[in-house]
Amino acid sequence: MDYYEFFKNKETNISININVSDLLLFGERIAEMTAKSVLERHEEKMYTGEEVSEKFKVSDTTLWRWHKEGIIKRKKIGNRIYYPETEIKRLCHIKGDNR
Repeated sequence: MDYYEFFKNKETNISININVSDLLLFGERIAEMTAKSVLERHEEKMYTGEEVSEKFKVSDTTLWRWHKEGIIKRKKIGNRIYYPETEIKRLCHIKGDNR
């Protein structure tokens, strides 16, 4: 059952029982929708960690370390992490990579 659609279409107060796995799926859907909405309103292109790791040919751990060391800034939207395009371009310039 798609709880999001169920809740969206109900106008009355109800009590329901939901199993944990369905509740987690519901939460993940809400998080995805929120992240998508924020990204669509954001003027700057944002990249996922996977995209940035692939571009610079580094692991997720290296990307995390770069953030901790202040080498690259990131933004957390919901429970997802994104890297602004300006940060990618800045890092390309520092590394001499003009892709």
